[in-house]
Formats: sequence, C-alpha cells, structure tokens
Amino acid sequence: MLHKFFLFCGCIFFLSGLSAQQLDYTFTHYSTNSGLLSNQINSIVQDEKGFIWTGTTDGLQRFDGIRYKSFRHIKNDSTSLPSNPVWQLKVDHKKNLWVFLASGEIGIFNTKTFKFRQAHVKTIHPRAEKTSVKRMTEDDKGNIFLILGGNEVLTYNAALHEFAPAHNFFLFKPEWRIADFAPQPGTQKYWISIQDHGFAIYNHATKSLSYAGNNKEDEKLIDEFNGNRHPYGLYFDKQNRLWFFTWGNGFPSIYCYDLRKKEFILYEYNLIATLQTYYEVHGFLEQEDGSLWLRGLQVFGRFNETTKQFQFVKNGYGNERSIAYENIRGLIEDREKNIWVATSNNGVFRFNPAQHAFQNITHINRIIGKQGTGSALSFSETKWGTVLVGTWGDGLYHYDKNFNQIPLNLKGIKENESYSFWNMVASADSNTIWLSAQPGIMKINQDQRTATYYNPPALENRTMRQIAEDKFGNLWVGAQSIGLFKWDAAKGANDFNNGIRKLKNVPQQQVNKIIIDSKGLVWVAFGIGGAYAIDPATEKIVYQFSDQLPYPYKLPEEGVSSLLEYNDSMMIITTSTQIVLYNKRSNKSSLVGTAETISGYITDLRKDKNGYVWLTSTSGLYRINVEKNVFVRFTKEDGIDNENFIVAASALLRDGRMLLGSTNQFIVFDPLAIIVKRSAPSVIVTDFKIRNKSVPVDSLQQLKTINLKPGNNSISIEFSCLEFSTPYKVAYRMSHIDKDWVIADASQQAIYSYLPSGTYLFELRSIDEEGRMGTTITQLEIKMNAPFWKTWWFYGILILLSAAFIYWLDRERMKRKEAMLQMRTSIADNLHNEVNTALNNINILSEMAKIKADKDPQKSKEYIEQIHTKSHNMMIAMDDMLWSIDPHNDNMQKTIERMKEYLDALRNRHQVEIEIVFEKNVELLELNMKLRHEAFLLFKDAINSLVQAGAKKCQIHLGIEKSKLQFTMQIENDCCDMQQLNNLLQRQDMEIRLAAIKAKLDVQVHKSSSVFILQVPVA
Repeated sequence: MLHKFFLFCGCIFFLSGLSAQQLDYTFTHYSTNSGLLSNQINSIVQDEKGFIWTGTTDGLQRFDGIRYKSFRHIKNDSTSLPSNPVWQLKVDHKKNLWVFLASGEIGIFNTKTFKFRQAHVKTIHPRAEKTSVKRMTEDDKGNIFLILGGNEVLTYNAALHEFAPAHNFFLFKPEWRIADFAPQPGTQKYWISIQDHGFAIYNHATKSLSYAGNNKEDEKLIDEFNGNRHPYGLYFDKQNRLWFFTWGNGFPSIYCYDLRKKEFILYEYNLIATLQTYYEVHGFLEQEDGSLWLRGLQVFGRFNETTKQFQFVKNGYGNERSIAYENIRGLIEDREKNIWVATSNNGVFRFNPAQHAFQNITHINRIIGKQGTGSALSFSETKWGTVLVGTWGDGLYHYDKNFNQIPLNLKGIKENESYSFWNMVASADSNTIWLSAQPGIMKINQDQRTATYYNPPALENRTMRQIAEDKFGNLWVGAQSIGLFKWDAAKGANDFNNGIRKLKNVPQQQVNKIIIDSKGLVWVAFGIGGAYAIDPATEKIVYQFSDQLPYPYKLPEEGVSSLLEYNDSMMIITTSTQIVLYNKRSNKSSLVGTAETISGYITDLRKDKNGYVWLTSTSGLYRINVEKNVFVRFTKEDGIDNENFIVAASALLRDGRMLLGSTNQFIVFDPLAIIVKRSAPSVIVTDFKIRNKSVPVDSLQQLKTINLKPGNNSISIEFSCLEFSTPYKVAYRMSHIDKDWVIADASQQAIYSYLPSGTYLFELRSIDEEGRMGTTITQLEIKMNAPFWKTWWFYGILILLSAAFIYWLDRERMKRKEAMLQMRTSIADNLHNEVNTALNNINILSEMAKIKADKDPQKSKEYIEQIHTKSHNMMIAMDDMLWSIDPHNDNMQKTIERMKEYLDALRNRHQVEIEIVFEKNVELLELNMKLRHEAFLLFKDAINSLVQAGAKKCQIHLGIEKSKLQFTMQIENDCCDMQQLNNLLQRQDMEIRLAAIKAKLDVQVHKSSSVFILQVPVA
C-alpha cells in the first residue's frame, strides 16, 4: 500500500509513554500474503529506475509498488539464476545489478532482458566462496571486491568477467586470513581486518602496507587492536568515522572511531543492558540526512548524536502498522527517503522517519497509574505555554509544550478527581478558561491557578457539551439534550447562578458545536434541528438551516455535526455525512464532495493558516481544498493510531499546531509541515503483455513504433510511478479508443482485449493528491498490423481481380450476345435463302402453269400442285425458323414439345405408327439456338424421309450418349422402299445440315428391320 508523501521542517515526534530508548514508527508490511516469494529476505536494493529488488531464499523479485515480478532457477536455462537462495544484491556504479547466491555463484542480472550472466570466481582457499560471511563492496573508482570473510578478498576484472586474487592490486601477507575489507571513501586507503590480528591498511597512493609492528600510517587503531581481536562490519560514515564491532564475552561490542580527531566516539559499547537478550550486530546504514542506523539479530536502532547512544525501534506486533522481526538482514534508503527493512522471518517493512507528522498522545490515568481509556474531548492552551486536555471519565490533564504529561497543579481540582470536560474556551480577558463539564461549568483563573465549579439549577444537572464566549463576554452553553443556554456576564458577575437562562426559540436538542464568527454572530449546531446563527445582542435568529427549509437554507440531513467560518463570506456546515458551503453574500449554498467522499461520520472542522480545512470523522482525517473540491485522507498508514475522532474535539494552538481528539488518545501535528509533494513523477511502463505473454519493455521503448503482428490484438500494459510513499494515481489514454483520460484502478494496468488494426498513441501521466495531472507524459506508439486480407494491397488486388472478373463477364456476355446475333443472322440468312429459293421456284412454276393453262391444262395443274407443295413447305420452314428464334422457346423442353407436335401431324397426315421415348436428362440439356434448330430440322428430315420411303411403323428413342444427343429410329424393312430411303437420306441439303453441326447419321440395315442413329454433339 502507498503512504502520503510529506516534506517536513522541524523535529520528528515520538509516541508518549515509551522509554527514551524506544522509537515507534508507522510501517508498511510486505510479506508472502502480499506477493513475496518468501518471508526470509536476505538483501534488498533499489535500481536506477526506482524498482525495489529483493533477494529471498526462494529467488529474486522486482517490486514496482503495485506488483512483484519473480525470477527463479529454470532447469536447462543457462540465463536463469543458477539456484534460488539469494545472499546479497548490489547495484554498482555502472548500474549493474549483481546477484550473489548463497551457493557461492555470483553474476550480473540484466534488469532489461532478465538474463543472468555468471562471473567466474577463483580462490586460493578451497571452498572459500561457501563461507557464510561474504559480501561485495565497491570503492570510489568503481573497483568491485568480493569479500569471503575469514578467507580472502577477490577483485573483479570486467574484461575477463571474473573475481580472482590475480586481479588484486592491494598488498597483504599471504598467511593473513582476511575477516573484513573496506575502502575508505575519498582516499586510496583500504582497511583490512585480519582474523586474530586486528587492523591493516593498504595505501594505494604510496603503495605501502601498515599493520601492527609496521605502522607506516601511524594509525592509532592499528596499535589499539593488535592482538587476538578482529573487527567486523567495517563502515565509514560521511563524518569520516569508522564504525565496526568485535566479539567478546559472548556479545558484540560496537566501536565508532573519528578518523579526523583520532578519538573514539564509542568504545566497547554494549547493548545487553538495554536489550536484555542475546543479540548480534550485522551492519550499518547512513541516511542522506546523516542519521545512522544499526541492524542485526534483535537489533534495529538509530544513533542519537546528542546522547551518543542508540535508540531502538519498538519490536513487536501492536497493530498492522507495527514491525516485528528476529533478524534485520538488510537496510536501504530509497530516493524518497523511505527506509526498507529486510527481515529474516517476516518479509519486508517500509517506513519514513521524516514522515511521522502525527504525534499520538495517550494519558496516564492518575488514579490507577496506567494508560487511560477516556476519550480526549477538549483542549485549551494556557498562558503558561502548556495545554489542558479534558477527557471523558478520566478527568483533566496537563501537558508541557512537548506534550509530556505534567501535574495539573490547579487549586480546586484534585489530581485524583475525574471530571469529564467536554469543551474549553479561553476568555478574551487572557486569564480565564471556561470549561463545560459533565455536569456543570468550570472556571479556571490562570493567574491564581485556581478552578471554580458552577452547577446552576437552570442547567438541570445535565452534561454541558459546548461553551463559547461572545464579543460581549457572555457565555453560550450547549447541553447534552436540553438545548441552548446563555450566561449574561453582567447579571452573573456577583452570582454566577443569576446570569444563566435557557433560550426558547431554538431546538431543545443536543448541541454539537458553538462558534462565534467574525461579525460576532453565535452559530449553533444541533444534533436534531439544523443550524442557527443568533445575534448575541438581540438574541434574534439571523440564519436558520434545516432539512425542512427551501434552498439555500436546506440541509441534506436533519442534524448538524460541526460549523466553521471559512472566510468573512463563507460558512461551512456539516451534517453527519455531507459538507455544505454557504455564501452569506450571494445567499447561495452548494455541496463539497459527496456523501461517499467521507468515510464514517463527520465529527469536526478546523482551518489551518494555508487555507486548508481539516475534517475529522469516525474513520479518518481529511484535508480539504475547498476551492478545488479536493480531498486528501490520512489514516493509520500515516501514523494516526486511532482514527475514531470525537465530535467537536479539536483545537488550534498559537504556533499553528492542531490537536484532534479520538477515543482514548489525541494527536498533535503541524498542518503547515504536511506538504503534499508538488511535482508529480513520470509514469514508467513496467510490463507489456501480448496475449498475456510478457515482452521486454526496454527493447519496446527503444522502438519508434511497436509493431504488433496480425492476431496479437489483445494487449495489457502495466505501469507505475515507482513512488512507494505517495499514493499517486495514474491516468492513461489510447488514441481512437479512449475518448478521454481514464483513471487507472489499484492494479495500475490498462487492458485492451481487442485492438483493431491501425496506429495508436498510448499515453500515461500521473495525478497527485490535489488532482493535478503531471506535465510529463509517457508515450508508446503502437501499430496493430492488419491481417493480409485487411491490408490496402490486398484490397487493391481484390479490386483489380473484381474489375478483371467483371471485364471477363462483360466480354463473355458480349461474346454470347455476338454469337446469338450471329446465330439469329445465320438463321435469318437461311430463312432468307429458303424463302428466296421457294419464291423463285413458285414464280417459275406459276409462269409455266400460266403458259400451259390453255394448251395443256393437265400440265398446268401439276405445276399448280408443285406451287402448293412448295408454298406449304416454305410456310412450314418459316414457322420452324420463327419458332426457333423466339426467346420463349429457348429451352429443350419446348423443343421436345415441338417434336411431339410434328410427330402427331405425321401420324394424322400419313396414318403411320410412330412411338417416341425421351430420357429425362434430355430436358435438362442447355443447347444454343442454332444447335437446337439444326437438331430439330435433322430430326424432321430423318422422320419425314422414313415416312416418304413408306415406313408404317417407327420407334424413336431420344437420349444422351457420351456428350451427344442421340436420335435412335427403328423401322421394319418389308413396308419401306429402302432405295428411296437411301436417296432421301443422302440428299445434298441434308449432308450440309449434318456437316454444319458436326452430326453423324449411321444407317444399320438388318434382315427384317433397319436402325437409323443420328448423333448431334452437345458438349
């Protein structure tokens, strides 16, 4: 989870009630429940981009503030980790991430390609790399050293990618077993801890080696630690002090040596008296601000430069924001000044010492001597520079300016009395403090340090919840359940009881808040009945607000929880869940936020010097920018132990600090010190998945355009601001898909299940807590390539093919049209020739008949008969031709019907028996006009020849045989003149017609019958 990010000026506050040696911070916890591979964390680092890398016993992990990416050993993959337990992580000056495994392998893990490149390790001592005391370190020049504690030190050679003693440039004696090794920053000195022989120093500038008995550097520490002691954990801080520790008497002792002053700051500093348990010291961390931290087994503390002692972080589970650990294995400070704590048994913790703005104060009950449980109800700053705090049931408590509890020391209130004081107000006389009690009213005289208690009969012995002093010095007192009272200062000057009376023109209900505005009006908030503004001089109601009144005086709920004068024209009125802003000048009202904006029920309002409104509820604290309608919430994650705040329990001190009361404690903080970070960070793409498979982000970002193959149109993009203590939101937008910026949810990812083909621009930008969008926009240009059937060239080919097909169809249509025209022309020509021939013959015959009419009438009759026959034949031929070219007859069924009609005519005219049989598939034939016409005429000529030859019986079969239309005609020979038949079938006109359509006529003469087969090609 993310924290609010704060920049603070001033000191860090600590919880009261803790010993001076104990620190308590608000931690964010990461464990296996939140995604870690293991709760045993051996090392932790932050890389140049801001990712947090953790080395666990079960592998390596990268954390972006939202999700983890894990890397473990993969069988048969040489680029994966050789094994899973990671011992140490280190980022060198070249931004390489070094991974040192517990098994001894070491190498560079490429944070872009996620591939591991193992380095060679050569040692003098066999199995030296298996030692449990091992780590990497680096000097100012970028030289990397591998320390194998109790054995040796190896220097890295980048060209050979190996650690080996051959690359060591420092001097030491071969017989030494090196316990620790540390370069001294800003110098060319290398400090060597020799097992059982103290310190040695190699000065690379002078190429000299100093050690006990040969102290060329004249270094005090070399002589001081000569003997059987050997230091561990050598660490140089920014003040040029060397920190280390040694073992003795079963516990480590801590040393701090100032190299400039050549004196010890700490010498044999032992923690056993403080921790009272077995402990071990394992290392140090210095923050950018100079704070120095100590870690180890049961050890986690910060060095106090003033007392020269360590203050230890409270260890033990108190709530979900506390820390519990056995061994601190690693500490780092990230770029946000967070400290990350790697533990051996409980995962990782994160906290920021500079972000603890909220001081949580609990009181010690004076009667029982233990932490009190009464809620903090009221506050008042005294003229002595102290603060009075009224609690429910536990009495009145007194605190100094640092909120250390001090004796009450007020005559009239015994230390063991437990009045409940609901409200306090400092009088304009700068001496009196008025307190509303349960029951009654109390007056504190600060000059005399006395307290006087009043409980007039008019108050009916009820709890007084609120008290305020108007500009005339009169008191306005709100009761628990019986309404509002006014105490007249003039009438009650001699006798307090004479000045109190009840107001009848307001609701007789519980009073939650009373304030006096800048004009002197008395504003009263009732639990039931709304809010009223009263003129203190006339007691007339100037303003009234209720859920029963019309706009602008209408409230969303019947009860009012608090009131605040925002400026001379604006009043803020809160119900249990809503915030109403009323403008007295324009007489308009509006809502700030919504009913869902606030968690819990609103309890109180305060305004700081920057104009922010601080609102408390039963579930948290909110800072509101009223003008921009922006809410920032603060909860336990920000160091508030108890978020259940009390109605009207707040105060603003003269120095600007604010006090807010909650159940069993109160918080103190400086609103001006809580500054939300202004510059919104850039957003980083942490993962890019195509069809749920990750691809290397760095390689993608180097491309001008990310080209996606056809079908890879399901993508998800994960991103993060890599800010761990600030809850930045992220907005994203995909051009042509998202009409406006989309606010990402907690998963911080954008998913596009189907991305149509095209070019898109994906944009990311951060949004701070004030709702401002960052100016830096992260962009990815993505091209979703279309499948080939959706590309322009494919469409072009389709268009060309379509055009060619249409052209071909048109050409074929024209060919058919032309062929049809040729057929019709041919038929017309034939018709013309036949008609012309017939007419010529008729003309000749008619002339001859005319000539013979008188001389040879018989001959004339013969000519006339021929004329009749030829005219009849011509009419039949014309009828056949006209029938053939008629489009309505353009199918085989019509042709078959025509054949049947012709056969019926022959039967009737010549009294012959003709039987014809048609196969069904003949009707389905599609023949062109010419072929159909010629086939029909051949059929007529053949049948007519048979009839003229004397055939009396004929059987005809019409079928299809091998792509040929076959007419099979069978007759009996005994009644037929075969010679005549032969002559008829071999006529020249019939031969021409057969040749025209490539038809064949086969005559098969048998003893008693003959078969004539006419075959017409139809394919």
